[in-house]
Amino acid sequence: MQGVDQFDPSNLTALVLDENHYERGISVDQLRAMGFGRAIGTANTMEAWEAVRLCNPDVILMDWIDGTGGDGLEFARRIRKSEETLNRAVPMFMLTTRGAAADVELARRAGIDGYLRKPISALALQQRVKTVISHPQPFVVTASYVGPCRRRPRPDLNYLGPLRRLDDKAPEQLVKGEAEILDLKAELARASVAALEVAAKTLQPGDSVQARVVYRAVQELIDVGEQIGDQSLVLGAGEMARYLQAQGATDRLDPEVVRTHVAALHQLAHLPHALCEERQRVAASLKRMVDKKLKQADAA
Repeated sequence: MQGVDQFDPSNLTALVLDENHYERGISVDQLRAMGFGRAIGTANTMEAWEAVRLCNPDVILMDWIDGTGGDGLEFARRIRKSEETLNRAVPMFMLTTRGAAADVELARRAGIDGYLRKPISALALQQRVKTVISHPQPFVVTASYVGPCRRRPRPDLNYLGPLRRLDDKAPEQLVKGEAEILDLKAELARASVAALEVAAKTLQPGDSVQARVVYRAVQELIDVGEQIGDQSLVLGAGEMARYLQAQGATDRLDPEVVRTHVAALHQLAHLPHALCEERQRVAASLKRMVDKKLKQADAA
């Protein structure tokens, strides 16, 4: 099996299923830039199924499709269960704007290997694809489930707290695959904070339209924090959402308070997970700031 450092996809084929022509093209271009020898784009499940049968892809990236283009989850289940599939264990990633916990669970039950929120950076996608191809999960076939093993024999990488047990591995002892997953989580968090920074940069007093854009970006950040198990980030972003909700799309919403909060979230996203106590302090300081600002607003 290839190691991550020796990962060479020049002889591999990737398949993209996405109804959106523009986003499908972006994913195909990213895969080609990664070095995949062949990257195929398909617009619906019928085209994708034909490509699976004829080309036997080594990895599949798919959007959440449940309209005229077919049923994406049913397509995933068909790949896992059909005798026509040459490789039922082919890695499959869901790339979508949907991020509810229920959606993630439905995808897992359908046999999806990974669930990534759009937009996703080329670096994050590359790391995730490299890891799943180089270190695949055991493939499980039962009466109720067919797909990658959903149990994680490795340490829980969602846990970002202090290591108290004497037999806990120190960060420098993490195997390379685990370290790459932690790097990927950090990359996802930073990309989401960067999107929030862009939204907050142009916020002006009384700009109700941009205020709603900022609020949606904060909700996206909370979703990402929950997905990667970063509770400090969830707490910090949640406090910003609390401030926005309390002030509403009105003149009471202070753009400078928002940008100060975003700067702190930027710091939080760039602090190493090993600095657990420092990250918790940053998140707690954001709560205190919001408490203070809302108290001042009530007194005014």
